[in-house]
Amino acid sequence: MKTNNIKNLFFVGALMLISTLGFSQDTMAPLAGVDDTKEYKTIDLIYMDKDLSIFANLLTLSGLDASLKMTDKEHTLFVPTNEAFKYMTVNKFAELTNPKNRAMLVKFVNNHFISSKIESYRLTGTKILDLGGENKIEIAESGNTTFIGGAKVIASNIEKANGLVYVVNDLVNISE
Repeated sequence: MKTNNIKNLFFVGALMLISTLGFSQDTMAPLAGVDDTKEYKTIDLIYMDKDLSIFANLLTLSGLDASLKMTDKEHTLFVPTNEAFKYMTVNKFAELTNPKNRAMLVKFVNNHFISSKIESYRLTGTKILDLGGENKIEIAESGNTTFIGGAKVIASNIEKANGLVYVVNDLVNISE
């Protein structure tokens, strides 16, 4: 039992190291080098940006990458940069990526997903955006900076074939 925990921690540590160090990006501009983002689906765009590799790996581990690949319905995805995960403890990351906790991982990934296209003009001022059901997300604006669920938007309105991507600098908090 103890050996399995050590193996899991080693695996998670290696995943984090590979995702952040091995694929770090020289430029801070999200999706730099992608000429026309509208040609790609969400999942394809995320995989193209090495600074989004941790979230891309979590999408794959959750199994939701296949859904994003197949959907033609418009949606919005708030994608945290690799840097955003530095605030998550190794134990929390290990818990999140443990195959026994797949439901927790799916919920975490879904907290960054909205099943409709939300343009940035709807993300102004301070308000609570109803995501349907019990879920809500706080929108706050300070000067020229927008915060979604506590995460600062660093790139917005990245159009893709089936919706929008926003790149954020932290993990998005959804209130229930």
